[in-house]
Amino acid sequence: MPGRVRSQMMKSLLRRRIWRWLTDTADRLGGCSLQVKLIVAYIGVILIPVVLFSLYTFHQLYENTMQDITVQNQYVLDTELAHIHGNMEIMERTAQLAISDRNVLRYLTEERAISSDELVQFNLNVFPNLQHLLYSNPNVENIRLYTSNPHAHEIWPMIFNESRLPKASWLKTAQLRQGKIWWEMYKGPKSLLQGQARQESETVEYMALLREIQATGGRHAGLVETNMKLELFSPRVFGVPQRDRAWQMFILDGGDSNSRNGDKPMSSTDIATASSQPDTIPIPLSKVHHLFQSRVQGQGGAFDFTYGNKPYLGLYRYIEGVNAYLLNVVALDGPLGDLRQKRNAMLLIICMLILFMSVISYTLHTIILKQLHTLRESMKKVQQEGDFQLRIPVYGRGEVAELALYFHSLLSRINGLIAEAVHKQAAAQEAELQALKHQIDSHFLYNTLENLKMMAEMERQYPLSDALTSLGSMMRYNLQWSGPCVALRDEIRHIQHYVAIMNIRHDNQIGLEIHLSSTFMELEMLKMSLQPVVENAIKHGWSALQSPFSITIEACPKQDIVELCIQDNGVGISEERRHAIMAGLAQKDMDSHETGMNGGIGLYNVHRRLSMQYGVGYGIRLDSTPGQSTTVTLILPRRHMMRGADNDDQAVDCG
Repeated sequence: MPGRVRSQMMKSLLRRRIWRWLTDTADRLGGCSLQVKLIVAYIGVILIPVVLFSLYTFHQLYENTMQDITVQNQYVLDTELAHIHGNMEIMERTAQLAISDRNVLRYLTEERAISSDELVQFNLNVFPNLQHLLYSNPNVENIRLYTSNPHAHEIWPMIFNESRLPKASWLKTAQLRQGKIWWEMYKGPKSLLQGQARQESETVEYMALLREIQATGGRHAGLVETNMKLELFSPRVFGVPQRDRAWQMFILDGGDSNSRNGDKPMSSTDIATASSQPDTIPIPLSKVHHLFQSRVQGQGGAFDFTYGNKPYLGLYRYIEGVNAYLLNVVALDGPLGDLRQKRNAMLLIICMLILFMSVISYTLHTIILKQLHTLRESMKKVQQEGDFQLRIPVYGRGEVAELALYFHSLLSRINGLIAEAVHKQAAAQEAELQALKHQIDSHFLYNTLENLKMMAEMERQYPLSDALTSLGSMMRYNLQWSGPCVALRDEIRHIQHYVAIMNIRHDNQIGLEIHLSSTFMELEMLKMSLQPVVENAIKHGWSALQSPFSITIEACPKQDIVELCIQDNGVGISEERRHAIMAGLAQKDMDSHETGMNGGIGLYNVHRRLSMQYGVGYGIRLDSTPGQSTTVTLILPRRHMMRGADNDDQAVDCG
């Protein structure tokens, strides 16, 4: 568990470091110029897929190369294994034929002295068959029959006494095998005769098959040996190696003493003693044996390993009967080194091509983005110096040229707005001066009206005094323009003054009825929006034959709007004329309005002001019953005017 936790912590730390590196790289890249970003993006878009594709391709080449090497060397290994099995079969068949002759068995096991005639007959008739058996199998070096019968005579070079056998540890075990085959690798002299052995010191490495010869009743009578030189038994293991080969074969012990010969396994030291050939693979035999023992699984397979920073491939097959493995160690540094060189060369070529293409792309981007750099410098100059008269060179038809053209148009527009603002400021100053002048003039007019009012009261002309009071209030209401909107209360008071003045002319025949609650009195509405409607009603709706004339003002709330109705009991208008007036109100161009139509201009001005102030859906609606009445409805938002500490009116939405 601690190891697993440590591994998870290391992975988490690695992920955090990679993420920090990516974010730092992105931050550094974000501060670079557009040209550098384009080059980095260009390199990333090309380099990453190319590198991934190259790695995938070379991985496939590596797999294919390893598969080809494995198949080729597996064929060599299987060929050698078939050769070894063939030699083992020859040796087994030769030993079986040597002891299957009854005359030979009788000679070796008969417990009596053999006469000279019998010996001559055996030597002339039986022994040549053994020699023929040896000569018919050229790979078999010797056929030796060892007997423990003191009455049997030695016949060179095939029949010997057991006392000539080497005093090896396996001899006693082989004598007790009860007819089973025993395989042994040893180094011994070419001849077992003492005289010959003293004359020649040459020894030969053999792979020998030993089998016990049993007399009647299962009694031990001797041993039969067929041996073969190791370079003939396995040429690729013990033969002279080729100079250009990149592999070396070994015969290694299987490690199971029970399945081999029941006594001892074949050890690596025996192999080292038996194999005197120079090593093609520079790996100690003990290291090969250790690697093999740790990697072997089953009777055949392959494994790869590294020794001395060089890669190797091991292929092995089990040798039936010997309890040993045939191992082929292949050096991979040659083919894999060539493949690695090709991969590195290909990656180097790719990097050089990308570098070359990046230089070309950088040059092209410099040309393409030249106008963008010019535009940036122009913007910087405008920002630093405030020079809106700057001329930006525009050439080409691309996006950058279009952007430069738009920027040039923007500068021109800003210049126009600056000039317009200057003119407006001058006009505002002039209007302020005019307002001050009008204030002076209106002050003189108010004083004059007050003097006239006092004179009228002194002369007891009270209607005239009231009319002067109303006229002064109207003038003060008109001239004190603090904002576009007022409370309905102020607008009603202004209408009352207006009706009072009109009644002087018409002998008090105009009546004004106000049916509004205190809540509606604080309703927001445009200043001077009721007077045109009332004036239009008196001017066009009142007939001289009709008396008295009454105007009624009332309000009707509907959801978030208020309909303010001004109704008179005048002559009314026809339906055609009403449609004509409503059509005129719907027009947006005042010049196209029919100025000749009675009542059109006043209503049109009020309607346009309401629409411009509050939006579409607000304005005037006209209804009339000919000969009875006319109703003008002002559609207003449901807003109330709230008076602050400074007595300024503020609108509050009550919808």
